[in-house]
Amino acid sequence: MQIRLALIEEKYEADCLAIFNEIVEEGLTFPMDKIFTLEDFREKCPPHETIWCAVDENDRVLGFVHIHPNNVGRCSHIANCGYSVASKVRGKGVGRMLVAKSIEVAREDGYRGMQFNAVVSTNVAAIALYRSFGFEIIATIPGGFRHGSADDPRFVDMYIMYLAL
Repeated sequence: MQIRLALIEEKYEADCLAIFNEIVEEGLTFPMDKIFTLEDFREKCPPHETIWCAVDENDRVLGFVHIHPNNVGRCSHIANCGYSVASKVRGKGVGRMLVAKSIEVAREDGYRGMQFNAVVSTNVAAIALYRSFGFEIIATIPGGFRHGSADDPRFVDMYIMYLAL
């Protein structure tokens, strides 16, 4: 497995979009509730952002991270990342590689911290992973995330997590 700077090259777009939409469809970790078109995805992960893909020996994407400022202007020194890992390779170290790479890149790019705004409390694997890198839960939003459908919602807590770089 390798990590490659992609900047969403055309050859990786279809794989990244498929992984992203798989996670959206699961409805357990991403706030989006509708499948993305390629145009939606390009808007979500624009080419000017830093995109890193974990690829296998056949250059197929196993997961990716996009790194960008968490906010604008006077708050742009704090990074935010979105991680997407294909279900077939979860638990095999892809997420760990992507988190490590994102922290390394954020430091190199001069960010002073990294903030995740919406870590779902039931995503225990991600929380454990982030904590293993030193992230801390700095706030809880009670019932901030809706699992399930609008007709059959289950509201769970959402965390804001932070790592000083």
